[in-house]
Amino acid sequence: MERSVATERLYGRLVRRVLERSGRDGVGTLGELGEWMRKQEWGVSTLRLYRMALLWYFVDVGGQGTREAVGAVLGMTGAVRKKRRGGPGKRRKSEKGWEPVAEWLSQREVGKDVALWMEAAMRAGYRPGEWWESRLELAHRRLWIPTAKAKRDSAGNRLRGVGVEDESGRVWRYLEFVSEEDWQVVVNAMSLRDRLLYEGYVAEDVLKNYAQWLRRGWDAVHGSVRPRMTLYSARHVFAGRMKKAGVDRRTLAAAMGQISTKSSKVYGRTLHAGAVKPGVVVPDLLVETVRSPGGQHPGMGKDGGFEVFS
Repeated sequence: MERSVATERLYGRLVRRVLERSGRDGVGTLGELGEWMRKQEWGVSTLRLYRMALLWYFVDVGGQGTREAVGAVLGMTGAVRKKRRGGPGKRRKSEKGWEPVAEWLSQREVGKDVALWMEAAMRAGYRPGEWWESRLELAHRRLWIPTAKAKRDSAGNRLRGVGVEDESGRVWRYLEFVSEEDWQVVVNAMSLRDRLLYEGYVAEDVLKNYAQWLRRGWDAVHGSVRPRMTLYSARHVFAGRMKKAGVDRRTLAAAMGQISTKSSKVYGRTLHAGAVKPGVVVPDLLVETVRSPGGQHPGMGKDGGFEVFS
């Protein structure tokens, strides 16, 4: 089995780490190594990663038996599920730590744009790439967001991405802003996008640059504290605020462009949401199309000719 050089280097580091640690505990055989691994406080995903590295080392590099035989000895059963700390998970970032980073960014020219982008995304919940193609409907204080993860099956039924369709089949969702402050932040972020478009920038380059500046700001303020906030963290902040405000899962899923409430469960945590209340209203038109566990999906036919923005 061919693997990239980067993967082999990673596996080599993992194998060295496991063998050094297990050796200090007196492990001397493959069977003892399997037993030792299953007694560690690792999650199943961590155990699986170490197991793949060891299979590569013993079988592909060392030629010590087949993958099936060695894999049976290493096994997957019995992994101790390590209890997570009370803090936010890898992607369920909280708002804690953002304000000093925003202040650091605001003192720098490009950093000001990054801080504005994050503040707008925290209020609208869009994915980074969706911002670039979003549209404003000023008369009704609506932000129209192109649902990036829209997908259909062969019969044309919507599998992913809630929203309404325009004449070209593009899927959109929209939020109505009842908070003047939130609306102005979003309007300013869209004006920033328009300026960048006029100057000839492309979304990929802009977002990559913003992500680098956000990492730089986080490290300057918080040092080695992890996990960092990322551009995508703003979407989790939005979800956390909505949950803290008592918004039900179907409404949250509709606001985030998800066709099922199953996905919205993993976004944001009320415990880690700040005091800022969401200033948006999610239209019933979208909420009614979201699936709930055990419920029937109402169907997602084309809304032919729907005027998504003016």
